[in-house]
Amino acid sequence: MKPLRTRLLALGLTGALALSPALVGCGQPTQPQQESTQTIESDSQRQTIEISSKDDFNKIYDDLSGSYILTADIDFGGDTIDSIGVFEPKSDAEEDAETPNPDRAFTGTFDGNGHTLSNFTIDAADQNGVGLFGCVTGENSSVQNLHVENITVTGGNCTGGVIGYADYGAQVDSITLDGDNSVHGISLIGGVVGASHTNITNCTATANVTLTQAEKQGAGVIVGGQEDGNLENCIAHGTVTAPDGCYSIGGLAGCFHNSQYARNCTAEDITIETGDNCWLLGGLAGHSGTFEGDPTLVENGKVQSVSITTGENSERIGGITGGGFYASAFKQYYPEPSKSEIKDCSVSNFTVSNGKYVGAAVGYTYGTTTIDGFEGTMTWNGSESTEAIGADQSISLDELI
Repeated sequence: MKPLRTRLLALGLTGALALSPALVGCGQPTQPQQESTQTIESDSQRQTIEISSKDDFNKIYDDLSGSYILTADIDFGGDTIDSIGVFEPKSDAEEDAETPNPDRAFTGTFDGNGHTLSNFTIDAADQNGVGLFGCVTGENSSVQNLHVENITVTGGNCTGGVIGYADYGAQVDSITLDGDNSVHGISLIGGVVGASHTNITNCTATANVTLTQAEKQGAGVIVGGQEDGNLENCIAHGTVTAPDGCYSIGGLAGCFHNSQYARNCTAEDITIETGDNCWLLGGLAGHSGTFEGDPTLVENGKVQSVSITTGENSERIGGITGGGFYASAFKQYYPEPSKSEIKDCSVSNFTVSNGKYVGAAVGYTYGTTTIDGFEGTMTWNGSESTEAIGADQSISLDELI
């Protein structure tokens, strides 16, 4: 198996969606974090272009490296628009499978300046990297200070309401998604960002997020799949829906995979519904953890009024996370679950219907997930429970999906 630049997104971006140790979704074999290698001009070298109308907005498509500031709200009136920038591999080489072609992605800056873009549709079901910004890459690239309202986005893999694929080096900060928003796609689907290799901070979203195919991975109201980057000060409301056999499904995020931390994040008033034989389901995130170095720190996370309804055979379900990443299909590479520290987190009005290995905090700890300072209970199949942990090493890894 030749290593890819990283392992979170290769499965989604290449479209090869079977469980394969050479291809990865949320939590499959990963490589160490790498910074963007794209050479992009700095903010000081750019002339900022003001955007105040649909005609102005359309100019962005002609210069994906430009610097833009929104100076007025823009209502698209239900128009169907294209993503700004698309994901296209840098080359056909395996090591470039996830590396965006900078000539096709958005490498500029977009400052929403507190204004709103509203009432648009993006319909690209057979395209990877779909969102208002399809792919954002480069060490000086950014999307920030933006309000988005009342949108419908349909894509393939790596689809987000605002950004489909946020690559290393991109800045994603202070994005708000309000109103009636729907985001649909195959894998790695999020209200704000579909798939991310960068930090996501100060974002709030209300959205209905749906995985459209069985046995796929990664869905959350803020981000479908987060690898290497961190999350901080984010709030999620809405619904997350996935069919049979899906995994890494969370209220806020599909996963915090190989992240250093996820801090001060809240999942509130969220309904999660999945089919049967799903695994790693969480009120905050489906799974979290690292395989090397310090464990992922999930700190001061809050889950309030979140429900998970799944099938009888689904497993590893928790109020904060389902647990560390482990799959029997990859046990030759990862013989035990990834490592996390759950610290000072709380759960209230958390309910679960069906499933097994269900905990108010974590579904399955094994010994690689630690819990400190947790507060909360859950209702599981109609009965209140104070059990923070659904299962530990008393359940063999051989018994897991």
